[in-house]
Amino acid sequence: MGVLTTYFIAGSDAEAAALVDTGPAGLPSVDGVDATVQAGTLLALLTGRDYDEIVEDRAWARLVSDPDDESAWVVSMPEPFTSALASATDERLAETVVPWSQTEEFWGNGDPDHLLPMLREWRDLARRATAEGAALYCWMAL
Repeated sequence: MGVLTTYFIAGSDAEAAALVDTGPAGLPSVDGVDATVQAGTLLALLTGRDYDEIVEDRAWARLVSDPDDESAWVVSMPEPFTSALASATDERLAETVVPWSQTEEFWGNGDPDHLLPMLREWRDLARRATAEGAALYCWMAL
């Protein structure tokens, strides 16, 4: 059994949390990777920031949905993540995808050819969030 992971845009934590039971169906979204570790390693590679510093920040993947819901949850992705992703060029994503695909979280053998299109979609979603004055969130479900 795996975890479904979908990134989406919302105008507020309350708006995002309201989607915990249904998920972001019908909204602009991108199916992606784990919002804590894999997104954290991506941010570290994009910015040069220390991974431990990223994930220890209280704003990192902050739970916005009801903590008692055990089958699905929604977390917010902090502005520095959205900003770093939104500002990434195609060239920067191409430089980043190979070392990212080789991280422990991908068991050292993620497929860059599969991950790069997902990164571009994720980047485009981050750009849209920025343009709309909204934020990125991640819906996860068992």
